Amino acid sequence: MNYPPFCPNRDCEKHHLTHIHTNWYVDAGHYSSKLSGSVQRYKCKLCGTRFSDQTFSLDYAVKKRLPYRYILNQLKSAAGIRDIARDLRVSTNAVQNRISRLTRQAIAIHSKLKRQIRLKEDLAADGFESFTVSQYYPNNIHLLAGKDSQYLYAFDYAYLSRKGRMSEYQKRRNSELKKRKTSEGISITESFMGICNSIDTLMERSLKQTTVLYTDEKPQYGKVLSCYLFSKDIEHVKINSKEPRTVRNELFPVNYLDRQIRKDNANHVRETVQFSRNVNNCMERLSVYSLYHNYMKPYRIKGNDTRVHAEVAGVERKEIDRELKSLFTARRFYSRIKQFTGTQMRIWLKGFSTPGKVGWEYVPQYAWA
Repeated sequence: MNYPPFCPNRDCEKHHLTHIHTNWYVDAGHYSSKLSGSVQRYKCKLCGTRFSDQTFSLDYAVKKRLPYRYILNQLKSAAGIRDIARDLRVSTNAVQNRISRLTRQAIAIHSKLKRQIRLKEDLAADGFESFTVSQYYPNNIHLLAGKDSQYLYAFDYAYLSRKGRMSEYQKRRNSELKKRKTSEGISITESFMGICNSIDTLMERSLKQTTVLYTDEKPQYGKVLSCYLFSKDIEHVKINSKEPRTVRNELFPVNYLDRQIRKDNANHVRETVQFSRNVNNCMERLSVYSLYHNYMKPYRIKGNDTRVHAEVAGVERKEIDRELKSLFTARRFYSRIKQFTGTQMRIWLKGFSTPGKVGWEYVPQYAWA
């Protein structure tokens, strides 16, 4: 790094710099690190905060560098955390730490690039069911996708109660776990309300006067949409979930994402032994996968269509390339993100409750910067 891009003190006027300036800081010596060698230090003239080149690195405060690109490629190829840890000869905690760092990068990039989109397509929303900790704690992860682009605009988490056929033992066990009330759950209604918030934000920049939203026939969807005040007109079309999941199905975008997530993410493969043990880790892996799906994965394999899903939705390629260029190097800061959704904030700060787990998740101090 030749210069610090901004002051890391969130309360300083120089924290939100967007252009190159070099007159707000002074050099303040060096320090030596086994990992990075000689590291340049700086001091902000305005607030007096001291910092270094490492402050702006994705590897800030790490003791060993790991290959982020390899970790991302493994995650989207259905590899488990232990598989990655064995290959890299590190602990599973070290791998999970790097996934958390990639998650914050993914959230920051998606938040920035999504603001460029002037909505020109209809939308589809639905949820796919999985589970965390055990099958006594199923979940419903809502997906909001573009009907034409299959761009994943937003996703949200809802806690479910176990249903379906159970043995007598399983019924007793399920009843016991319900009585414990070990976690505060977000219902399908609350989760879909978060999806509606994302839809409304998109509609504010929409090129369409009326946007069509396709969902299945869950009664909670109709109730939320009937009372939600959108900034523009929205038409709700219900599709029977038993309809064939073909390209002609109006829910194809979310059905397609459902298939891809189950295929590419080890913790959502059906009957997997690599299921999620922690809700926050589950959502972090989905955040990293959404970055890959939206900004790296080709829109179509056939026909030599080299565009990614974000381009089809309306994001310029040069903006995508600019963000991805620093994906594995330049640390994104929580306080510099201009438009968080409630779910993104909860993922960044590990705010989801995991069934059976008591207390808050540990969030490193640098994640709040």
